[in-house]
Amino acid sequence: MRILTMIAARRDSKGIPGKNWKMLGGRPLISWSIEAALEVSNAEDICISTNSQEVIDIARNTYGLDVPFVRPEHLSSDTSTSREAILHAIDYYRDTLGKHYDALLQLQPTAPFRTKAQIEGCIHLFKNRQPEMVMSAYIPNLNPYYNLYSEDENGYIGRAIPSPYIRRQDCPPVYALNGSIYVMDIATLRQKEVHAFEKVMKYVVPARYGIDLDTEEDWDLAEYLISKNRF
Repeated sequence: MRILTMIAARRDSKGIPGKNWKMLGGRPLISWSIEAALEVSNAEDICISTNSQEVIDIARNTYGLDVPFVRPEHLSSDTSTSREAILHAIDYYRDTLGKHYDALLQLQPTAPFRTKAQIEGCIHLFKNRQPEMVMSAYIPNLNPYYNLYSEDENGYIGRAIPSPYIRRQDCPPVYALNGSIYVMDIATLRQKEVHAFEKVMKYVVPARYGIDLDTEEDWDLAEYLISKNRF
């Protein structure tokens, strides 16, 4: 099975300007994902999909990676989807470079914390169970069967999922995606959107690996955890 490792990093970020090359724990944010990719993939099987010259320069000059294309601007807007960018990259590697892949390992730079063992665990699960996708996830503190509520048309709130449970520990387990690691079948991706995948499996990681860097507060928390050697 041939796996293409992809790191997709747009130039623009509204929440944290220049986020993908902003320094985190002493190195650019994009470096966290590139270094993780290099632990599990050959350099020639790592795709950096970006419209950012800053990201391209880091990938080429710091890590010696080839970046054979610049992501088109119409695939880098707020309305473009990750699936569109992924398929563009896969097609480029196939049609221009003559490289064919069966599966895609996606490492999102905005969720930078993961270990080699976690990535390899996701890949192992994907190869052995052959689902359409494996995603890293964690067990959240809140459970929709117990303490998550939604509002009706009258302004009253009730449990998001109606249930008889009076103790949280009796509720069915739920999982929150941490956005860090995805392994997906390329043939399935060509047929449907990621949210329409039906055979999806989770790989559970500690909750602290679920930080997604969208705000300055997220960034401060990440820096704090790094300073405490939690990763």
